[in-house]
Amino acid sequence: MSDLAWWYPVAAWAVALAAIARSLAALRPGGVPRWVLPAAGCLTLVPIAGIPLGRWLHGLGQTFSIPFLVILLDFVVAPARTPSAHAWSWLDRPARRAAAWWGAAASLLLYPAALGAGPFDPYALGWNDPGVAAAAAAGGAVLALAGNAFGTVLLGAGAAWHLGLLESDNAWDYLVDPVYGAAAIMSLLWQGCRPLLPGRRPLLPSHAAAAAFACLLGGRLEAAEPVALSVLDERWEATTRDLVRRAERDGHVELATFVREWRLPDVPGRQRILALPDTVVQPGLVDTPEEVPIWNDFLAARRARAEGLFALAVEAARAHATLPTRAERAQGLAAKPLAQATSTAVSLVYEALRDDPDHERARKAGGWVRRDGRWMWPEVARRLDAGDVRDPERGWIPKSAAGRPAAPRPGRPATWASDHWKISSQAGPAATAAIAGELEIAHDVWRQAFGGFVLEPADQEKAFEGRSRPMTHGPFAATVFADRAAYVAELEKLEPTIARTLGLYWMPTRTAYFFPSGDDADEPGPSTIHHEAAHQLFAEMRKTSPLAGERCGFWALEAAACYVESLEPAPYGWTLGGRDAGRATAARERLIDDGFYVPLAELCALGRAELQADERLPAIYSQLSGLADFFMNGEQGKYCEAFIEYLVRIYTGSVSPDTLARLCGTTYADLDDAYRRHMAR
Repeated sequence: MSDLAWWYPVAAWAVALAAIARSLAALRPGGVPRWVLPAAGCLTLVPIAGIPLGRWLHGLGQTFSIPFLVILLDFVVAPARTPSAHAWSWLDRPARRAAAWWGAAASLLLYPAALGAGPFDPYALGWNDPGVAAAAAAGGAVLALAGNAFGTVLLGAGAAWHLGLLESDNAWDYLVDPVYGAAAIMSLLWQGCRPLLPGRRPLLPSHAAAAAFACLLGGRLEAAEPVALSVLDERWEATTRDLVRRAERDGHVELATFVREWRLPDVPGRQRILALPDTVVQPGLVDTPEEVPIWNDFLAARRARAEGLFALAVEAARAHATLPTRAERAQGLAAKPLAQATSTAVSLVYEALRDDPDHERARKAGGWVRRDGRWMWPEVARRLDAGDVRDPERGWIPKSAAGRPAAPRPGRPATWASDHWKISSQAGPAATAAIAGELEIAHDVWRQAFGGFVLEPADQEKAFEGRSRPMTHGPFAATVFADRAAYVAELEKLEPTIARTLGLYWMPTRTAYFFPSGDDADEPGPSTIHHEAAHQLFAEMRKTSPLAGERCGFWALEAAACYVESLEPAPYGWTLGGRDAGRATAARERLIDDGFYVPLAELCALGRAELQADERLPAIYSQLSGLADFFMNGEQGKYCEAFIEYLVRIYTGSVSPDTLARLCGTTYADLDDAYRRHMAR
């Protein structure tokens, strides 16, 4: 950030405070001395903790556009230019009228769409693209040639964008802001109603006072300015040390242990998957009045950390829009291979929600909705809104059917409805319930591990900023056969090799197929259900191509599903990945003991038919699990974002053989070497 961009909000808030002072002075008979206005503005220079007050006010989220700042400045200095009651203003009446129409039109074009009211967000046009600024400058030139002073303001705003005067790189932030838009609309409404009301008021400046007050209250609904994760960790450690000391001093050993062990442990080489409660639950160990204050302080520390984590999540969600800046392009600097950090953002949201399950903005960013004081997926809320209830033998059923026993017609499968699946089952209720439970675990794990897959980065940014509505998905379809024989007999016509499988997701029918597990080792277990559910979620959680992987890249579809097989329980939920988990152990043996490895350049060029016809297929499948672990967790997750984006490209049909290398910003040969190092450690 340049010095100019750092000091701009300080100067802007100085003008805003002076405008507030002038408005208040108008209420005092006889006015106030002229030094009051500059004194109010100078308050922004007062240091607090070494930082000017203006920078602290900037943290409210209000960014002053250039036109609004000029309007406020004109409002402040007009009385100082002449003592006349009809003080001359640089922005004369035609200029103020143009300013009002510009602010109203730009805000009505921009903000409703940004809040999800339309299929396209025009705010995206302002990133590092001269189009928006050029259009505004062209309009300003027309006004200036017509003798309208506001045209000069728009030209100045375009020049300010070119110079990078604001912290933002988006041209819209130079041209309009929410408070300016609200003041402009209010001014135009006043003008429309004025013939019906007594008295006369000047256009726009008469509302500058209200707008300036709104600056203090109307900051954008977004997280506070992010604090580095290391700082959050230091604050947490200092706070919990004190809480542990207090608990131990008073003899509350269990509470002290609970507080001390709350921090998530490091799991190198694995991905943490967190189980989240519906709301904050006070544990039974807090059972005396003396423990309650410590517990409340512990919750306060968790909420503070959650707020900081969510601010970092919002920052990560915006990372896709940071490349390259105009300065970088001018210097000829190479763009990063992949700027987005969508998976990092999702991970931070879940970590924030572990600390504060009731963090409203984090919940909404993750796609949850609230009913009766509990957070739940929209699909569950939809069932509750319809009056459905849970039945232990049938899943979700209409309330009217709750008192009637299940009586499926002979020879017809029963229907089981879980939170996200509609299951047609020939198996018994217990077996079906077990499979439904594993499917729901797979859903929650997949949403966390591959959360960056669901939305485009710009749409995820909207969700994290509270500018979109929760999306519903499903119900997904699944069929459970009575046994393996029925499974094979029914599905052989779809897949000739079905007898070698323990489960199947068939994309043409958009259905996952299973049969109950038994005592035989060659029977489906949770890992099979998780594998096929992953295939289904990748195919159906967003709009995808039915020909995904047909031309190239098919290996990654199987690798990602194999990765979900590595799910292992942990005190905080689960872990995913690890070179000693799932099928990755076999991949390591194939590589180190047998020397087997298919180079990525060859693998990425294979489509579905070519890969499945390869005589090395069993050994390749072992390698796929190792590759998935490498791309998701290797080198501290360096390639995780690239791999998930690669999956997006495959499933949406926009992949080519060299896509993965380009997303990773390196060559396939270098990735091959990095994989070997990862598996050999």
